[in-house]
Amino acid sequence: MADVLQCLAALALCAFGLYRWGGRQNTAQPHVHRFAFCLGAALIVLTPAAALAVEEVVGLPGLPTLAGDLLRMAAVACIGLMTGRSAQRQLIAAGLTLVALVLLFSAADIQHAAGELFVDARHRPYLAAYNTAITLYPAWHAAVLCRAALHRSRRATGALRVGLRLLCCGAAAGLVWTAWGVDDIRLALLTGRQTDGEDAVSSILGMLCAGLLIAGGSTAAWVALRHWWWSYRTYRALGPLWSALHHAFPEIALLQPRRGPGELAPGALGLALYRRVIEIHDGLLLLRPHLAGPEAADPDITATTRAASILAALDRTALGQPAHDPDIGLPSITPGNGIGTDAEAGQLAAVSRALAQLTAAGRSPASV
Repeated sequence: MADVLQCLAALALCAFGLYRWGGRQNTAQPHVHRFAFCLGAALIVLTPAAALAVEEVVGLPGLPTLAGDLLRMAAVACIGLMTGRSAQRQLIAAGLTLVALVLLFSAADIQHAAGELFVDARHRPYLAAYNTAITLYPAWHAAVLCRAALHRSRRATGALRVGLRLLCCGAAAGLVWTAWGVDDIRLALLTGRQTDGEDAVSSILGMLCAGLLIAGGSTAAWVALRHWWWSYRTYRALGPLWSALHHAFPEIALLQPRRGPGELAPGALGLALYRRVIEIHDGLLLLRPHLAGPEAADPDITATTRAASILAALDRTALGQPAHDPDIGLPSITPGNGIGTDAEAGQLAAVSRALAQLTAAGRSPASV
């Protein structure tokens, strides 16, 4: 069961990493996604059940361990790129580390017997050096990232500060994770045994480190996600007002509303919200001759009063009755805001919610 949970979590990391593998190279976000993918792939390879299965098929003792460790070091290299230091030096150091790991692992001449990986006494120093490298290299990068994130967080504010603090916590979790591997060095020197795959504690520490680093490195997406959620709620809230106006004036629809998951995409949702606001404006302009009462021209009236005026005007539209004073019209819902702004969309949504409440309560527009 633990292996299944580890694989599912690792697959989620891989999916997150592939989602935005590329991106603007002058930000940390692409490195966060690459880190997630490499770490997820490493956790899959290092799952004990998967490691044993691969060894049985390939017939090379310790190959899954080497592959998983190389993927982990690639993930660590992505952490190094988040610190803003020279990318060229980071990549050279990562390349040399990977080559050294392959050479040390080959020199250790690992054997497989009785379900365990081991080396003879002559090759223990190579295995110990290998385990030392996969412990110190991540520890160094985690320490540098922790220091850099903590230093920058003192001068940051808002979401950026929270993100930097999360990066610092993730780096600290990474230090604990790497410290857990010190026991592998002891085992290599004293017994010549090598662990095959990640144990439960190591997997938990790895997932904790990954979660904190992903959360901290994705702060730029927090604002976009929050705005997407606001846009979605506002778009849905505008539905009653738009439907009422569209029923009276079908010609206001610029395009037929999209259905399905495609309308929830960030770009499509923003365009749909803007178009819905424009269509509501067109409907209110067509409704102008049927509006009555001085409150229709008052910019300070409440959303409920404005919604009641719109309902009454829609009733008169259905009966073909113009307002007593055709010069009275509905001013901008949001005086001082341009058409299509977020503030205007929010106030239109308030009117739409009030209209839906009046309709659900069964209040007659004529009685308002």
